[in-house]
Amino acid sequence: MTIHPPSEPAATNAHTIGSPAPASSPHASAERLMARADWAQSSDWGLVECARALYRSKTKVAWITASGILAAALVSLVQPRVYQSTASLEIQPVNENYLDLKDVYPTAASTFDASGALVQTQVDILQQDALLGQVAEKLRLSEREEFQRGPALADRFRRAWGLRISPADERRNAVDTLRENLEFVSSRTSRVIQIVASAREPELAAAIANTLAETFIEQSTEARRRAAEQTRDSLLAQLRDWNRRGLQAGTELRGSRLASGQPEAQATSKGEAGRRFYEAMAEKAADAGVASAVAQAGIRILSPAEPTPLPYKPNVPLNLAIGTFGGFLLAIGAVMLREQGNGVVRMPGEASMYLTLPELGAIPNAGRRAPGALLNHRHDDSPVERAALEQRFSGVSESFRATLASILSRGQNGDEARLFVVTSSRSQEGKTTVVSNLGIALSEISNRVLLIDGDMRSSRLHRVFDQPNSWGLSDVLGEQNAIEELELEVLVKKTSIPHLYLLPSGACTDNIFRLLCSPRMARLLPRFRQEFDYVIVDAPPCLEFADARILARHAEQLLLVVRADYTDTRTAQAAVQRLLLDRIPVMGVILNRWDPARAGIYGDASYYGVNGRSLA
Repeated sequence: MTIHPPSEPAATNAHTIGSPAPASSPHASAERLMARADWAQSSDWGLVECARALYRSKTKVAWITASGILAAALVSLVQPRVYQSTASLEIQPVNENYLDLKDVYPTAASTFDASGALVQTQVDILQQDALLGQVAEKLRLSEREEFQRGPALADRFRRAWGLRISPADERRNAVDTLRENLEFVSSRTSRVIQIVASAREPELAAAIANTLAETFIEQSTEARRRAAEQTRDSLLAQLRDWNRRGLQAGTELRGSRLASGQPEAQATSKGEAGRRFYEAMAEKAADAGVASAVAQAGIRILSPAEPTPLPYKPNVPLNLAIGTFGGFLLAIGAVMLREQGNGVVRMPGEASMYLTLPELGAIPNAGRRAPGALLNHRHDDSPVERAALEQRFSGVSESFRATLASILSRGQNGDEARLFVVTSSRSQEGKTTVVSNLGIALSEISNRVLLIDGDMRSSRLHRVFDQPNSWGLSDVLGEQNAIEELELEVLVKKTSIPHLYLLPSGACTDNIFRLLCSPRMARLLPRFRQEFDYVIVDAPPCLEFADARILARHAEQLLLVVRADYTDTRTAQAAVQRLLLDRIPVMGVILNRWDPARAGIYGDASYYGVNGRSLA
């Protein structure tokens, strides 16, 4: 993503020692810095920048995605194996006119019931507790561990405390668990019902589906048989009652006929009608008796359930796909959150964007230094603090020379700066590495270059150039003799590198702040500027100590070092804001230890001489 902040000079113009401060208000400059930095941070990310961020963190993305896959594999491993079996039933419409009984049954299925509603009714019957209870008893499911999981909270507490559960509760738990492990599949356009049973054993899953189907058919057959028996018994009872009442009516009719002289034919006609009705009902009762003896469930098993060789749970391919996708999404979220949350500087150009300062150079990361490498000056394992000398043709060495070219080009307008203070916002950002390599590069094009180790709390320059630290800056500032009276050979030490001199830090004292603020410091740096072509001061981190800000008052320009993937943008902004408020001229920023391989836009990392040594 390319962000173009409003065009405005960012760095304070260089000025000579003793010249007045810049006319622009330092408070206004600091406010513009924070406003423009906030504007840059709030800019929307584009797809290209998101892709670059993911590419830079491709190792982290790969690890998080692999973790998601591993988690899915572990979940699949610990999940119990569950098998499924399916039994298919066909619901056949019942012939209610069988043996001419349609007009006898008080309740008969309509044409509508013979289609979708009838199938749904059978599905509802299949889920009744009574039917499931019979299946549980036949298969003794209450004795199996997987069917003892009571849904009730009280049952769980009983099991946790080792209390006995009543047989009724065990049966209820088995029925509830059985219902959870059953699935019924039906269609509005079909009379087929599929009973899908799940269990941890394939044989048990098949047995559940088949037992439920068989029990359902037996129950339906028994229900229709009982209905036919009830119809037959009801008809026989009515026939017996009618027969008794008919005999009594016939006797009464003959008596009344003799008394009244009624004709024989009329009486005979009434008797014949009653006899025909009685015979018809007797025939229906006989048919109902036949129907009660014939099984007519109207349901048949199309295909019984068979044990399956493979479990359907866990679905390993699905779990792995979910784990991969979920891990990848988590990785994207983590990378984007890290990119926008902590706001560290990562690539060339970002420091200039966030700090509104010119980026004078970008030093690539040279990897991790082996222990003791600082004292080893061989070319194949030389410390990166001397890369400009001992890795002369490496990409790291060329990056320091390119940085020096940017620094020198800033002074081509006639007010070239020759006295620099190099600092950072935090420790471990590589400012000493920058100082030593810039000094070496300057010594190649200048007659006399002086490096001053102003970090009296954590001095390192004397080790870089194999010099003792018995005499240094703290001793010079603590001397009684006037600065002008001290011989230059006493003040500084000549290193093994031509034209390069060093003033170590000296012994650390408790009064560093007083020494730096003394009048001797104000006279020391101007003298060095007259004696040397260039003077570079290695100062402590400016947010941790006040030393850099005091030293910068006597310098012409300040260089701020930021470390890629380490320096927080807010911290660096706070450092620049503090320097601007102190009216300290900041020439620009140097990005240290950035990774060309992670950037993905600068070609092969080997081009930059990344050979396994550190820039810290």
